[in-house]
Amino acid sequence: MEGKDVFTTVVRVKGSRIHEVVPVRSTEAIDKNLWIECSKALCRIHVGPPINIGDIICKNILNTNVDIVATKKIGRNL
Repeated sequence: MEGKDVFTTVVRVKGSRIHEVVPVRSTEAIDKNLWIECSKALCRIHVGPPINIGDIICKNILNTNVDIVATKKIGRNL
């Protein structure tokens, strides 16, 4: 893979009965050669509700100066 593109994936949600994952994306394009390492880093992250669109899930992933943000709102539904 060559080039850059916006990276999208999901991150696990803890403490929600309805949602198991929240979709996320990078705030800027990331080199495609880093996507596998980004996935490995994000698979170790669990976030808890409430989550709003644009909330930073991972700041400066892999020292790229790019943040990973939520793209869906997950409310607190206990």
